[in-house]
Amino acid sequence: MAETWNPAPPRSGLQHYFFGLAFNPRLGGIDLKMLHYVLGALGLAWNLLSAAALRLQLHGSLSLAMCVYLAMFAWFIVEYLCLEVVHLYTYDIFCEKMGFKLCWGCLVFYPFFYCVGVWPLAYAAPSSDLSAAAAVLIAAAFLGGWFLTRGANLQKFFFKRSDGRLERWCGLRMQVVPGTRLLVSGFWGLSRHVNYCGEIVQAIALALPGCAVGSSAYYRFLPWLYPLYYVALFVPRQLDDDAQLAAKYGAALFAEYARRVPYRMVPWLY
Repeated sequence: MAETWNPAPPRSGLQHYFFGLAFNPRLGGIDLKMLHYVLGALGLAWNLLSAAALRLQLHGSLSLAMCVYLAMFAWFIVEYLCLEVVHLYTYDIFCEKMGFKLCWGCLVFYPFFYCVGVWPLAYAAPSSDLSAAAAVLIAAAFLGGWFLTRGANLQKFFFKRSDGRLERWCGLRMQVVPGTRLLVSGFWGLSRHVNYCGEIVQAIALALPGCAVGSSAYYRFLPWLYPLYYVALFVPRQLDDDAQLAAKYGAALFAEYARRVPYRMVPWLY
C-alpha cells in the first residue's frame, strides 16, 4: 500500500488561506515550512533568555527552580534542532500544509506560549525555591518523557528508512500487523501514540517548577496551560491519526492493530 495520507476535504478560499495549499513551498531553494520551525525555536530561546535576564535584574541571581526549567527547555530546543531529521517523519511534516495557522503557530504561539511557565519563576521571591531532591525528580520526569518520545520517533524513523525491512533496532524487534507497516513492538507496543504521551510528560515536568514557587494562585496555575495545551492538541490528533489509518488499511486490519496495541496514547490508562 502506498505511504500516503487521505487528501483534505474540499475547502473554501478562506480555509485554504488558514490551512494552506502546499506542504513544503520553497523560495530560492529554502524550505519555508522548515524555516518557520527554526525561527520559532530561536524565538522561544530568545524569550527564555529574556526571562532569565529579568530574573537577574529583579533579584540578582537565578533560582534553582529557574535553572532546572531553563536546562530542560535548552535540551528541548537543542535536541529539536540537532535531530531535525527525525522530525521530517512526524505528523507535522506529513499532514500540515503551510498556511496562516502554521505561520502564526511557529512565529507567535510557539515562541511566546510554550515558555508560559517561565514567568512565575522570573517573579518568584528569592526565598521560594525547589529543594535539590525536587529538582532532580522533575528533571528525571522530563528525561523520562523525552525517552518515550525520542525513542518512539527514532524506532519509527529507522524502520521507515529501511523501507520496512529492519528486523531489530537497539535490541527491539520490529513487529508489524501483517499486511501493514504498523509497528506493534518496542515503544509502539506500549500505545499507538506513545510519543504523544512522552511529550505530555515533558510538559508536566516543565509546569512543575513554576507551580511549586509561584507567588500567587494565578502564577501557580499559569504553567499548567502548557501541558493542558498538549492534551487539547494530542487527543484530537490521535483520533485523526487513527481515522486516517483505518481509512488507509481498512477496518479489519485496523481492528487487529487496535487489538494488539489496545492503548491509544497513555499505556495502561488510555
